[in-house]
Amino acid sequence: MNRTPPVPVRRALRQEVGFGCPVQDCGNPYLSWHHFDPPWSEREHHDPPGMIALCAEHHSKADAGAFDKEQLRQLKRDPFAKGRAVKGRFDWLRNELLLVVGGMFYLRTPIAVQVGGRPIVSTTRDSDGHALLNVNMLSTSGRPRMVMVESYWLSHGEPDDLECPPNGRLVAASYPGGDLLRVEFFKLADAAAVRERYPDASWPLPVPINAVEIRMRVGGTEIDFGPRESRLPGGNIFPNGLIRDCPVGLAIQ
Repeated sequence: MNRTPPVPVRRALRQEVGFGCPVQDCGNPYLSWHHFDPPWSEREHHDPPGMIALCAEHHSKADAGAFDKEQLRQLKRDPFAKGRAVKGRFDWLRNELLLVVGGMFYLRTPIAVQVGGRPIVSTTRDSDGHALLNVNMLSTSGRPRMVMVESYWLSHGEPDDLECPPNGRLVAASYPGGDLLRVEFFKLADAAAVRERYPDASWPLPVPINAVEIRMRVGGTEIDFGPRESRLPGGNIFPNGLIRDCPVGLAIQ
């Protein structure tokens, strides 16, 4: 049996702890899956009552026996992150980014997605030139949504699901009413890797490079696009192409 639980189990365990590590004062959203009742070494299983979502640090400590079964059950009943904003940093800091959004490719573009003049997904640079991720998720509901400033989490609202795997290269949030945002990084080591992931890409790129693929939907509107396709107000479908040194990528008025 694969030690990684099926998608429905992972989703249920994230929801149970409020999408952040349940240990006191933690709240880290980069979660892994600890099997404790029984331990994986005794029986391979994916039974949610005998599992808990923990950050990598506290998972390692749990594996070493830092928490007994009753303490872990208590964390499941009363997780620290429940009702609180998750706490953590998005650590994929890279210099050169290829934005893949709405069927287009953008190089050296600080604002990936902008709606009505409001940046939704963008980057700023630290003193070493590394790109820091900013997210200010859009919704027509009036309810709080995911906000990240210079790679630090500020809020996440009340999502149906919030996914941040331990590898740290993905953040994805979905909400009641259909709001969704997914930002995922892919390392492309050379030109062959670029062609493998994007067969239609015929233009030269500086490699190695990190692709940032963006998927976004705003419930109750026509805004619904992925990395390679776009469904926007007016029925716009964007073709494959590369734009360099543009301040804004996908702009929706």
